[in-house]
Amino acid sequence: MSGTRYGRWRYLFVQQRKFESSLAAGVVSLAGLAESLVVEPPKPQFTLISLDDERIKREAFKTLLPLYSLKAAAGYFGNGEAVEPEGWVEATGVGRLNEEMFVCQAVGRSMEPRIHDGDYVVFRAQPTGTRQGKIVLVQYRGDADPETGGSYTVKRYSSEKVPSEDEDWRHARVVLSPTNPEYEPIIVPPEEGEHVGVLAEMVTILRGEV
Repeated sequence: MSGTRYGRWRYLFVQQRKFESSLAAGVVSLAGLAESLVVEPPKPQFTLISLDDERIKREAFKTLLPLYSLKAAAGYFGNGEAVEPEGWVEATGVGRLNEEMFVCQAVGRSMEPRIHDGDYVVFRAQPTGTRQGKIVLVQYRGDADPETGGSYTVKRYSSEKVPSEDEDWRHARVVLSPTNPEYEPIIVPPEEGEHVGVLAEMVTILRGEV
């Protein structure tokens, strides 16, 4: 048919039931029919696994990671407080897991569009190497972050260093930056730099809802 003088033909296979349903909804063109058949894939759902579930013994840090609140994670990894996770979350597709990894739910909009309010973020505690430019979970002594309500925050880390008298380097200042331009960065002056602790770095985001 496409070889005739009537131009190039296009075809779309549609089940009769769906075809009739689309016509009843007012579809009058092939393009409109194709658009009416597009179904968005369901959002992934993450099941919160209770602390007494038998799966935890078998799959902890293999397919499951502990879920903490930001406050609990900051206390546990920052001060070594005895904190129980709220539950466990399936983390398939993240890669190889280990006991330094955990999940927290993001609070607020300061890290949009990278991290949205309510996202479940996978962190790795005790990060090694440079922190420059990484999104990290930080505990610091200063004004409370208005979004978390505590002395901990999730921001992009950067620091400026200058040589010290003992031929070493010291922080001139630390900047904890949001990715949302509507929010101001947290600037930590050099005299407070030693009170900033990077507890963990972001690994990835688990999109969906628990």
